[in-house]
Formats: sequence, structure tokens, C-alpha cells
Amino acid sequence: MLDYATKLQAETGAMQFPLQGGQVFNQLCSIYTDFKECVSSVRCDSLSIDAVHASYSYMCGTGQPLFQKHAGCFAEVEAQKEYISCKIAATQAISEAQGAKSASTEAYLTEMCRAMDGYLRCSHPIILAKCGTDAWTLVSTVTRDSLGVTMPNCDMHKALF
Repeated sequence: MLDYATKLQAETGAMQFPLQGGQVFNQLCSIYTDFKECVSSVRCDSLSIDAVHASYSYMCGTGQPLFQKHAGCFAEVEAQKEYISCKIAATQAISEAQGAKSASTEAYLTEMCRAMDGYLRCSHPIILAKCGTDAWTLVSTVTRDSLGVTMPNCDMHKALF
């Protein structure tokens, strides 16, 4: 899944993505189906497996039609200067959080939570204005599901709603 995402980012610019949105989600969901099959026999708790399921089960399940509907709009948002500024700030905050990782896991998770909060607060009005309420609800659902597994103590309620 990570290989495909990296390849996709390298091969397609944000401007091409709207033309390929449905195809991209179909491919991601096909890879996710293979992933589920591959890990189906795993009988232990795995944060990695849980995180992948949390990130993709909605997108490739009941939320898939919404993702396909909004894929083009999300790609257009990614090309906007305001959104790029949000992404740059989040990347910088995540890099700073990585520095805190060596001090303590708790400090790292606190900084990662702060980085996600900042990113969501920054991107929320942009996505809402450009793509609408349904698109933001979609982002909120995936974010809440994913962070619930990877950072369960991170309260994103104010940033998401």
C-alpha cells in the first residue's frame, strides 16, 4: 500500500489526479483487499494491522462512493496555495515531533497530536469551502478512525467539528 502511494505521488501530479480519482481509489481498495486476505490468519494484536484497517476500511467500504465523488475536488484543493501552506506547516510540526521521540513516547505523541490538530484546523475551512460539508465529513471520519487507533488519547473533536 505504501509502495503504491509513493509511486502514485511520484507519477501523478495533483493536477492529473482528478482525471484518475476513481481509478486510484479502486486500485487502493484492491490493494487493501489483498492486505486483508494476507493478514486474515494473524491472531495477535497488531497496531500496524489495526491502523491500516482503520485508515482503509471506511474508504474501501461504505465510504467508497463518497471518496470517488470527492476525489477530484480533493486533488484541486491539494494544488491550492492555502492548502499547500497547511501541508508545509504540518510537515514541519511532524519533523519537530520526531525530535521529541527520543525524549519520550508521550512527548512525541503529544507533539504529533498538536501537529494533526494544526493541520486539520488549517485545512478545514479550505476543504469545506471548495468541496463542501460531505467532503469534510469524509475527512473527519477517516481521521477520527485512524487516530483512534494510532493516537487514542489525541482529542481532535474541536478541529474536526
